[in-house]
Amino acid sequence: MEPSTGPIEAIPPTSPSGPPPAPKPVPTTISGKLRARLPSRGWMIFWATVGTLGGLVTRDHYLTVAAKKRVADKVDVLAKTSCGVQDMPRKVTVYLTAPPGDGIHKTRHYFKQFVKPVFDAAALDYEVREGLSEGQIQAMVAADVRRKRRVAAGKISELTEEEQQKPMVPMKSVSDGIVVLGRIALGEVLQGYNDGCLQSLDDPEPIIVEAKTEESTTQEPASEPSTDSSQTPEASSSAPESVEAVTPTPEDTKASTEAKKDTKVEEEKPAPVPIPQDEAYFSVPPTGLEPVGYIPFKNLTGFRNFHKKLFALFNSYDCVEYAGGSVMKVAFAQTKDMEQEDLNLGCDEEPLFQKYRGPVEINILDRVREQVKLFVTPDNIPETKKADDEDEQ
Repeated sequence: MEPSTGPIEAIPPTSPSGPPPAPKPVPTTISGKLRARLPSRGWMIFWATVGTLGGLVTRDHYLTVAAKKRVADKVDVLAKTSCGVQDMPRKVTVYLTAPPGDGIHKTRHYFKQFVKPVFDAAALDYEVREGLSEGQIQAMVAADVRRKRRVAAGKISELTEEEQQKPMVPMKSVSDGIVVLGRIALGEVLQGYNDGCLQSLDDPEPIIVEAKTEESTTQEPASEPSTDSSQTPEASSSAPESVEAVTPTPEDTKASTEAKKDTKVEEEKPAPVPIPQDEAYFSVPPTGLEPVGYIPFKNLTGFRNFHKKLFALFNSYDCVEYAGGSVMKVAFAQTKDMEQEDLNLGCDEEPLFQKYRGPVEINILDRVREQVKLFVTPDNIPETKKADDEDEQ
């Protein structure tokens, strides 16, 4: 059989997976065309997450601004009230302390975001004092109460030494209220009232601490190199070597400095002398004790409260209404006598920090509690005249 001499036709290669796939049909419906233009599944998840978070943040910002405006409009009437030429604006003292298990920056942020805007809208002056350690606020309040009592008794002057040297003392606002954030600060303020009313007006005698001296061994001075002219050239050439041998090393220098420190007199700083306090010393300043305004402050810590922290992150407008109502009590300055049940204010905060410290116990005398007043919600909140002005126009 003879081979064929004609042209050899190329055989198309066959794919191992079978015939080539058929082209995708062109979508003709609206849903099909829309589905073809959508991005991939990963991009859809990304943009959905970003859009949800952005929407929650925008919603919270809008509601927070609206809530702050509502609270500011209620106290705006106080800022528009005219005062006399010799009158000074009202002033309160704000005490901040760090929540257990966290830093004081949380309290500062809470005050700046939810308390300070209401004070500014009401034209209310304030002074912020921070207690960085436990018991510091209690000591500051007790010292202020004791100073007022000593001024009333004629023990000291109401003016400081710098003010006494000035030819004219400028007018300044006097605090007529105390604002506390949280139950811990409330407990320290009330305990400070109790201590300040029971402390003695006379300064205690300072404790004399004898200085302790330690005997140090005298060290022989190093021998000076001889300058005798009869020294031979060989001896003179070896003099630098002897000087180098006497040069102290860094270790010897360190030892000598430690020895000098031991020779110095050790002066012990006298410990602060506690001021004696007893019920026999009880008295109240003539101006009375400043009213107390309690503002609730719940600090969420720990992994168990993560869902609450996440909810509060996108619903901060609730804190504006929550804290704004308490700040309005301070702004309108309506008070009531403190009762025994009022010592339990803020007990709902204790479960949040029971991991770090025990419950806050407030133990004060009844006659001290009877002198304390609390800011309360006014019976009639005056309304602004914006609606009337718009009708007249």
